[in-house]
This record gives sequence, structure tokens and C-alpha cells, in this order.
Amino acid sequence: MKRFFNMKPSLFYVSFIFIITSSIASAAEDAVKDATGKKVLNNVPYHIGPVTTAKGGGFKLTDTMNNKKICPFDVVQDPSASNLGDKFTFTLINEKRPPYLLTTHNLGIDSGSLKGPCEKSTFWTIPDAEAKAPDNLITTGGRFEEDITCFQLVEYPKPTNPKVHSYMLQHCPYYCGGAPNICFNVSIYVDKGVRRLASRGTHPFEFVFHKVSK
Repeated sequence: MKRFFNMKPSLFYVSFIFIITSSIASAAEDAVKDATGKKVLNNVPYHIGPVTTAKGGGFKLTDTMNNKKICPFDVVQDPSASNLGDKFTFTLINEKRPPYLLTTHNLGIDSGSLKGPCEKSTFWTIPDAEAKAPDNLITTGGRFEEDITCFQLVEYPKPTNPKVHSYMLQHCPYYCGGAPNICFNVSIYVDKGVRRLASRGTHPFEFVFHKVSK
């Protein structure tokens, strides 16, 4: 398995789009924590959703868009604030695979599987981060440790609630053998009334981890 060096980038504004360069020196890694302050386990399912319920519920997979069946599936936000959404597994791309998730480290996100005839993978995928919608929207269908499925977690720079650990997601194809040499902050994109995630937007999506109830 390839091992990729992880660098903690700094934020700057470019035409109101947040883009992260990969030329900043490495910084100390931090353990990711859930909404209760506990460390988030590596390769273990969690819910993710906005910091406040005023911004909707958690994220989930869907096999239907615009009244049509789709394969692979898309990742969308549940409009109900009371719904935590589906379970997603964040797995570090690392030979040793530590027990906890770490910020600024490459990882893959697996959505699990929905029942149905679709046999595509459920790893979060951005087909073309530099393109416009729908090619820069998060869907599924890629393979683990592939450039189109390469993400990182970064602490949100100006959290809505300083008492809660919140994060933003970056898509970093370069760190997994792709191009260009930048990371894209994942933002909310409204597609025909459906809230989705995209590699480009006016503001990064701030979210928290919720432990899955047994």
C-alpha cells in the first residue's frame, strides 16, 4: 500500500471560494472528537451532521434523484433536523491505521450499502473536483485509496459553538496520486432543492460527529 505524506494547509480566500494549498509545512496532528468530546474511532461508523439543528439533519445515501433510480448512489442531507442520517465509516489511509481518526491525514469515507441491484461501491467520490455541478458533487462508486476518494478532516477555523468540536472536509486528490496540487474545501450545494456536498462553494460545510447508538 502506498503511504502519502500529510501536510496541514492554511486557509485563504480566492474569489470567495476556500481553497487549500498543499505547500504549507506539516503541523502537529490532532485526534478528531465527536459532539460529546470523545475521540472518534478509526474505521468505525458514525453519523455526521451540522452543528445546529436549524441547518437540517444528518447526511445519508439515496438511490433516487429527481424521481429516477440512480447507481452509484448520491450523498444528500436529510431535511429533518431530528434525523441523524446514515452511518459513515471514516478510515485513515495509513499502514499502521491508528485507533483514532486524525486531522490532516488522508482518509476514505464508506457509506455502507443500500439494499438493491446496484453493485457499485459506496465510497464517497468526487469525479472532478475542478468541474462544476454535477461532476464536483459527492457521490459514490470509487475505490479506497484512489485520488477521487481521497479526503482529509480539518478543524473548523471559526466554529459556530466553541464548546463543540466541529470539522470541515477537504477533498485532496493530489495526496493520493491525482491532480491538481491543492485541496478543495467541501461545501453545501443546493441541487434542485436537495442539499448536497460539493468540492467548491462559498463556505466550507461545518459538521460534527455523532456516535452511533447501539
